[in-house]
Amino acid sequence: MSYNLGINVVEVDGRATPSIQPAATSISGFIIHARRGVPGVVRRVTNWTQFVEQFGAHSSAAYGAYAIRGFFDNGGTTAYVTRVVRDTSVAATRTFNADASAALAVTAAYRGSDDPGAWGNNLSIRIIENDLESTRFDVIVRLGGQEVEVWEGLGMDEDAPHFVDDVLNDPISGSKYIRVEASGDDNPDETSGHGDADDDEFVPLQNGADEDFATEPSRTSALSAAIDLFDSVDIQLLACPETTAAGFVEAALTHCEFKNDRMFVGHTPEAMEAADIRSSYSGAFQAAKVYGALYFPWIQVAKPGGGHRWIPPTGHILGMYARTDRERGVWKAPAGNAARLNGALDVRFSITDTDHTHMVKGGSVNAVRFIPGQGIVVDSSRTLSTSGLWLYVNIRLLFNMVKSSLKSDLRWVVQEPNSEELWNKIKFNSVTPFLMGLWRRGAFGPGAPEDVFTVKCDEENNSPADIQGGRLNVEVYFYPSRPAETIVITVGQQEGGGSAGES
Repeated sequence: MSYNLGINVVEVDGRATPSIQPAATSISGFIIHARRGVPGVVRRVTNWTQFVEQFGAHSSAAYGAYAIRGFFDNGGTTAYVTRVVRDTSVAATRTFNADASAALAVTAAYRGSDDPGAWGNNLSIRIIENDLESTRFDVIVRLGGQEVEVWEGLGMDEDAPHFVDDVLNDPISGSKYIRVEASGDDNPDETSGHGDADDDEFVPLQNGADEDFATEPSRTSALSAAIDLFDSVDIQLLACPETTAAGFVEAALTHCEFKNDRMFVGHTPEAMEAADIRSSYSGAFQAAKVYGALYFPWIQVAKPGGGHRWIPPTGHILGMYARTDRERGVWKAPAGNAARLNGALDVRFSITDTDHTHMVKGGSVNAVRFIPGQGIVVDSSRTLSTSGLWLYVNIRLLFNMVKSSLKSDLRWVVQEPNSEELWNKIKFNSVTPFLMGLWRRGAFGPGAPEDVFTVKCDEENNSPADIQGGRLNVEVYFYPSRPAETIVITVGQQEGGGSAGES
């Protein structure tokens, strides 16, 4: 670089200490049964249309689609979803030119992976000669009565760029409905002679079969095994609307505690009344420090084709969590008048204030209630914890957010010289400004900053032995905001303001 005579000003990035940004707090993981979906894979969806494309619409045999729809309708923005199936679920198939020297096997799939279930029997395939090159062919895919994909200019030569297997089975750009397996060099024959007069050029796939959702205990075992799929997925909430089995709930709570950055949100059995919840269900999950919460009762929603259905409230509740986080902050308890559940038409059981108090304080289970003038709302926000420090959902979520934020955004400290200069940068340039931002937004209890949070990173908690061992210690303490759960209003009589005197 050449400089002019006199003063030259050069702009550089500088050596500013990276700031800490709040981590995500309401990305949800769902373990579900569904009409379709590649098993053993976690898919990211950000709207209802994406979910239907990969997992299908509502099913009378499962709650997954209802939960996801409730999640998005109530303010959820991002969900990671996995479908659980067992060996009884089979992908629909059809082989074209099965007896010829060249054959094309077609299987219901998504982006090259088999997608089992009876849904695949609604797929049909048309194979025709390509209009431009007679040595190639086209494949048209129809779902029900609608053409959903057209693949043109395909060939059977595996060394050519238009090889049918490579094109349709590509994991990024391949078919969302079928997987193919070609053999031989000749193109498959054009399809004809199947079905009705209007559909005689489309050949349906066959033998797709759904699993038996109701079989226990193998169903619980399969659902529990799916929890491990979320080990490397960045979620903050985990739910499974398909089961209330104790084995699954225990596995989910253990997973969340081990990961130390997420919370399980579950629901009570459909027919269980409030008086029986602690003794027959939630008592088994209560402990001093639990990364989870349970909700009662089930809610009624509209079925797409007409009528109504009782479903677990968890999907709607996780959407409401996300809405509360966005509108007020993760430190606001996800309960109260603003915690209305959109799409909920009724509650399975109505309870009195006394029943509500006993269920929340004794069983650590939150209630979904109809409140006159407000609608159907979540009316309490307890975790399953029996410790006074961890009673409330918002406290657990706030701590999870702070821990994740510090872990992610203090990554720059790794391998830096362990010195007083580094300690000061961490304390004054990174962590304290982050906590000050939370304090200004109301995340902490009443008091000045020095009263509600403390950051310690100095020679007192970083001894010569720590430094020699390559360890740097940062201590962060704060007093979280707690909800006004019990409101006491005192109303009484007082003496009149004036009195008559004798004249």
